[in-house]
Amino acid sequence: MIDFDYVLDAINDVTQKSEKYVIGNHFTEQSSLSLADWATFLSFKEDKTLQSDIENYISNYKPELDIPSKQFISSQRSYIKPIMFQDISKRYLELIDYKDDNQTFKTFKGFRLCAGDGSDFEIPDFPETRAEFNIKNTPKYRKPAMCKFSSIQDILNGFILDGTVSDYKAGELPLMHQHLQNVKNMIIPEKTIWTLDRGYPAMELYARIIEMNSYFIVRLRKDSYIEERMNITKEDSPISLKITKDRLKKFHDPELKNIYSKKWTIDLRIITITNKNGEKYSLLTNIPKEVLGTKEIGEIYKLRWGIETNYNTMKNRIYIENYSGKRRICIEQDIYSKFLKFNIFHYLKIKFNKLIKNKKEQIGDYRTYQVDQANLIRNLKDKLLLILLSKSRKIQEKIVKNFHKSCIRYPNRVKKNTTTPRKKKPHRSFNIQYQPT
Repeated sequence: MIDFDYVLDAINDVTQKSEKYVIGNHFTEQSSLSLADWATFLSFKEDKTLQSDIENYISNYKPELDIPSKQFISSQRSYIKPIMFQDISKRYLELIDYKDDNQTFKTFKGFRLCAGDGSDFEIPDFPETRAEFNIKNTPKYRKPAMCKFSSIQDILNGFILDGTVSDYKAGELPLMHQHLQNVKNMIIPEKTIWTLDRGYPAMELYARIIEMNSYFIVRLRKDSYIEERMNITKEDSPISLKITKDRLKKFHDPELKNIYSKKWTIDLRIITITNKNGEKYSLLTNIPKEVLGTKEIGEIYKLRWGIETNYNTMKNRIYIENYSGKRRICIEQDIYSKFLKFNIFHYLKIKFNKLIKNKKEQIGDYRTYQVDQANLIRNLKDKLLLILLSKSRKIQEKIVKNFHKSCIRYPNRVKKNTTTPRKKKPHRSFNIQYQPT
């Protein structure tokens, strides 16, 4: 049976350190709703309206309390630092033994595969929101209300390890450096491969990953390192990138800059891949040939597509762009609080897929099946709070049993050799005369 205790354990473990996450002297023992209550409510609210959500939460799980006003809710949540929700999600991953060499989680030849990428998130279009996110119009163009969201994700298991909301124009490279710092205690560096897209060809980033004793695969733009690539004739070849003064100037970390100022080159490996359309592209890596071959490097980079499907799930299944406020602190809370639900979903998906596999093999069916994701998310939305906050252990066990039965009853069969071509998004056109109502 699936264990849900890790969810409340993660919330309680983090919220005990209230001084780290609370602005001012709030959420004391005398408060009607504790910090753990607020964390639970904001992480799993129904996303209708804030007032409707709090009324349902109090009526169903805290009936001894009076229903607070919308003004009180808005005031109280403004004292909660959004980073609390990131730390709850990370604590949950610790409790399910994500960092350990756990056979529950998928690897590629023993390596965890992580990818870094950004996505544009729509945000509420109000003057105060635009001001807080530094969105400025020009005389001829009204810029859309958007923020930049950057993250690192485990592309085989689906987990989001770290994520950051920033201004729309924020550079992805500095965010990637920060992500690597934030997750270094969550991974085994020697057993992790970072896959990066064309937006990340930067020697300082390679240097950081190398100094972590970790590995990377990055796709190069056609105009990257032209001089060093001129004499490359083989599809898999060593390459030495010169550490010139101009390249060293782009190092921002003093420690890394000092280390690499004493080196002449960074010695790597460049691989040319030909896709099904006959188009060629180059991958740069520090993985030795004796560790992974040419074909395997290409396979790993293709798996990077998992981060795109994860963003689709976030936006269209978890509804990460649903906001309950227009202040920046509320928007960050709403986004970061979805991390826990997203990681619970992927953990349960892994668990249910194993249960379905075992059940099918017992009757001699060795085809590949997966849990119905829409059904799993629907069950999470409808039953998770009941499971977590039920006063009766007997009722809780019955709900878990029904949850379990619903998710394994009608799995989806996975068809082999199916491919989904990447769809090019049309450029949005905005009416410069538009004004929000």
